[in-house]
Amino acid sequence: MKRWAWLLAAALLAMPAAADDKKKDEKKGKETSAGQAAPAQDAVKEAEAKLAAGDADGAIGVLEKGLGGLGPAAGEAGLRLGRLRESRGELDLAVDAYKAAAGKLSGAAKGEALGRMAVAQDTRGMADAAATAEAAAAADPEGVWPAIALSYRRAHEGKPDEGVALAQKALAAGGGAGAQSALGHALEAKGEMAGSEAAYRAAVAADASALAPVIGLATVLRKTGRAGEAEPLLKKVIDTSPGAVEAYKEMARVKMALGRAQEALGDASIAAAMSENDADAQRMVVEVKVARALQALGQGQTDLAVQDLTQLRDQNPESADVRLGLARAQIARRDGDGALAELAKAMELDPKNAEVQYQLGWVNLVMKAKPAAAVPPLEKAAALDPGNAAYRTTLGAALNGIQSFDRAIDELSKVTATAGFDKPEGFLYLGQAYVGAKKYKDAVAALEKATTLAPNNDQAWAFLGWAYFGLKDAANFTRAAGKARSLGYKEATLLQYLKRVEGGEAIK
Repeated sequence: MKRWAWLLAAALLAMPAAADDKKKDEKKGKETSAGQAAPAQDAVKEAEAKLAAGDADGAIGVLEKGLGGLGPAAGEAGLRLGRLRESRGELDLAVDAYKAAAGKLSGAAKGEALGRMAVAQDTRGMADAAATAEAAAAADPEGVWPAIALSYRRAHEGKPDEGVALAQKALAAGGGAGAQSALGHALEAKGEMAGSEAAYRAAVAADASALAPVIGLATVLRKTGRAGEAEPLLKKVIDTSPGAVEAYKEMARVKMALGRAQEALGDASIAAAMSENDADAQRMVVEVKVARALQALGQGQTDLAVQDLTQLRDQNPESADVRLGLARAQIARRDGDGALAELAKAMELDPKNAEVQYQLGWVNLVMKAKPAAAVPPLEKAAALDPGNAAYRTTLGAALNGIQSFDRAIDELSKVTATAGFDKPEGFLYLGQAYVGAKKYKDAVAALEKATTLAPNNDQAWAFLGWAYFGLKDAANFTRAAGKARSLGYKEATLLQYLKRVEGGEAIK
């Protein structure tokens, strides 16, 4: 009994001591936390002073020390470190800094760190960009940088309208260059190249150190036939940021557009080697090999191109790009059946490939003279890439072929009204549609434009002749139809009418 009393007394005596120890530990912890927060806050101020003095390396050094602290102050140091690293093109280090910052922040600040991180990952070619963007939105659903990051993702996912809305929301909230760049990317995905270019240029003007808008601008320049202007922009990005996978990928495409497929293969190979599970970069290597093989076509070596591409297809049977390339070589060899077989398989492998759909429609229209079979794939090509004038022009020709003149007029009127459009075939097919619809005055306007742009096109002069015939204008009919005849036009009906009118017969 005495023993139990003694143990109880000992326990009671120990309790105050334990409580004192706990209070000491809590006090020590608070002192440690405060001690670590203060250096982090000081690091931000000191970094700002060093940056103002032009000492970026010194600023990075103090921010890295501040990032080692605890709490929001350390997170702010990491966020600033990430932005500074990114402005220097150090994408991997920027991603690391943003990630560390996000771990110490919450709410809007965390959303910004993750949003910036997602955009940097996207430029770096990292597969984690999608998950990071979603995490940013979860941290701050209404934040500017989460909206910017999600805008990129939605455009990548084939939802450009959502991407535009998110970018515009971020822009209205003061998103600056980042929001402008996201808007450019989303508009590019929609095929609105003029708006995309303007947004990218505004982003570059707002932040000369940003990489994403420069790469985006280069892409738009290539897609609008100005690959030569894109190349120096991309070279500057690569020199500044050797880890920018997206710049290497676009450089490969630019060099292909410039007919330098061998050089393009080097850029594509670098992108594939640096990327992390980036299927697009891996596909680029194969795509460049296709382009290199197709260069033989321009040199008149059609059989060699078919041979090389057949071998490449056997090595990559599931590649739509290879099958498309082989189909092009077969088209050059006038092998319509072989081209159709490869295009059908390519469409099965990649149904959203606009070029595959276009080539399938073209073969049916031009080589097989089957406009009804050509219309569906051409409609898909135009829907997938609405900014491509060639796709929509050929669709108009196919619609003429099935005598769907009103639809052809609607499609071709939009194409020819595009600023800077100067392709004679667009005006020719539009004039043909107007003739088919018996709208002869409109036909004359379109076909006079076509003959101005292509004065040696016998088809344009022939349809112009028919337009004047419809207006019972014998003098202009004789002029236009006579010009078509002099250029070698052979269609008998027009020539017979021409002979009769020249003989003095009135147009009835």
